[in-house]
Amino acid sequence: MVKEKGIMDDEIIEFIDKIFENKSHKVLDVISKGIVKVVHSPSNREVWLAKGNKCEHLIYPKTYCSCQDFYKNVVIKRKRPFCKHILAQVICEASGEFNMRESDDEDFKHLIMETDLNF
Repeated sequence: MVKEKGIMDDEIIEFIDKIFENKSHKVLDVISKGIVKVVHSPSNREVWLAKGNKCEHLIYPKTYCSCQDFYKNVVIKRKRPFCKHILAQVICEASGEFNMRESDDEDFKHLIMETDLNF
């Protein structure tokens, strides 16, 4: 819907509320803090980062987020298929509203170590 419309309107926000338990404001907050796409070379490995209150969360699109909510409510309790960071990443990618950063493969290891991971 975001890609087709090109904007975030009331219809899209209502849709987010339906699929994310009336918490669209949390998704919009993540979007406002910023989503960053990081492309590493020469491997062309792609990861995304979402700024949290205290740290950055590592996102593999539609698959994984390093936040506690993903671990607790997606992996353990299976309450929903994604967290607010993954939803924000999908919206930002569809709208083209994200920052881009290029890095080399050597920095990927450091990125993983610096990000708040839930292993």
